[in-house]
Amino acid sequence: MIAAPRRDAAADEERQLEHVREDLAREFTAVPPTVVDDLVREQVAAFHLAPVRSFVPVLVRRGARAQLRQLV
Repeated sequence: MIAAPRRDAAADEERQLEHVREDLAREFTAVPPTVVDDLVREQVAAFHLAPVRSFVPVLVRRGARAQLRQLV
């Protein structure tokens, strides 16, 4: 019973990260979507050991956006 919420939380985080990718690709149309995806993946990897996952999508968005701003 405890494992189910973890899977739901992981699926929810993945959905949120997909929204981050989509939003950033729309915001930075001058940057190829593959580059946006790569930057988001790099940011996610930086938090792979984070014991609290609640804020990972927000932090990923912030970090990837900062990197994208440097590219344009």
